[in-house]
Amino acid sequence: MDMRIYSFGGLGGLVCGIDFGIIAVAVPYIRALQLYTDLQLGWIVGGVMLGGIVASACGGHLCDKLGRRATIRLATLCFLVSIPVICLSGASFPVIMAGRVMQGLSCGFLSVAMPLYLAETLPAERRGKGTAVFQLFLGIGLVLAALAGVVLSRALGAADADPSVVGNEAKSLAWRINFWWTLFPAILLGASSLLVPESEVGKSVEVRDAASLSGALLSRRYVVPFLLAVAVLTLNKLIGFGCVVPYAVMLLQKAGLSGTLGNVGDLAIKATNLVATLVVVGLVDRVGRTRLLKVGTAGLSVALALIGALFFAFERDWIAPSVCVGSVTLAAFLLLVFSYSFGPGVCVWLVLSELMPSRIRARGMSIALFSNQFVAWGLASAFLPLANSCGFGVLFFVFAVFGIVYFTTVLFIPETNGLTLDQIETLFERKKENG
Repeated sequence: MDMRIYSFGGLGGLVCGIDFGIIAVAVPYIRALQLYTDLQLGWIVGGVMLGGIVASACGGHLCDKLGRRATIRLATLCFLVSIPVICLSGASFPVIMAGRVMQGLSCGFLSVAMPLYLAETLPAERRGKGTAVFQLFLGIGLVLAALAGVVLSRALGAADADPSVVGNEAKSLAWRINFWWTLFPAILLGASSLLVPESEVGKSVEVRDAASLSGALLSRRYVVPFLLAVAVLTLNKLIGFGCVVPYAVMLLQKAGLSGTLGNVGDLAIKATNLVATLVVVGLVDRVGRTRLLKVGTAGLSVALALIGALFFAFERDWIAPSVCVGSVTLAAFLLLVFSYSFGPGVCVWLVLSELMPSRIRARGMSIALFSNQFVAWGLASAFLPLANSCGFGVLFFVFAVFGIVYFTTVLFIPETNGLTLDQIETLFERKKENG
């Protein structure tokens, strides 16, 4: 049964990764076709996060009312509907936005329900591995999305190719194919949901009224783990990592890796995420969550500062974009991605599902993810306008500052490795008694 649950969690991560990663390949083609303004393109990129905001706001309630497994099925349905809407949108901004928001609903529901499901159905000694499998396959989804970009650029031409060489029809076909193929893993996820049981907690959760839950969340017993989870999930987006993935190809091209090299660099970023996650799968239940979070947040803070320095220098003509400089920029991105995946990428989902006591877990996760998705949407939507205003260098310096705040916050998180969910709940009770 554990293997079925691991496979189910893996497929959920795969769909999430594809959900999040495919836009990086589509953006350069859509931009080259001049279908939308930069502001509209930012909204299209941020559409997934906007849908995630809505899903996060109601995902906890749905998990309690319908069950974890049924909510995952709903997420799958949203994804299966969203892809045809996007691909058949023509040049209509409202239609493609509707499809992207629906994609976001899918990713948001999965982000609430799947970590809950894995935490509640796997024993304590394998809970970390189970959640790491979710993140591992999320990384595989990102790699597949990037690999599709390389294949498309080879088969149909790069997005920044001369229009006389690669026409608009080929570019239009490329970004649509980029979305159509993603239906297959979503179908597998829906089918696998028929082969796994509902979690016991999901079966027994009593649906409470909003006022009762609000009081519980802010009660002395629950407020510390609740606020820690919200802080961690919010900082997980304030570091700007959510802007790197959808805009990776464009950023690398600005640094000097033009044409297909930008897609290859994007693939290297996704592959690094996958390798780091593979390493963490074997470490998370042995080394512990907080140690990995400390190493990861420290590393990403350094990487963000380095990326900021490079783009600051580009924008002031201190150095010129080139293949050599672009390769250095790519190396900085690889350090960022490795650090993120080594710590926050996996462990943040464990922290979220483990810190929350059972009474508030679904609703508390929903609120934390609402904050997470709201920040992600705001940054992704405003990324290009902000960069045009103050420069990419300044933006990445700001992200680095939030990385330092993230590292500091992690110092207050207790280690939960090997503890049952009931034992974790008593950690904060003992702290209050000792205080």
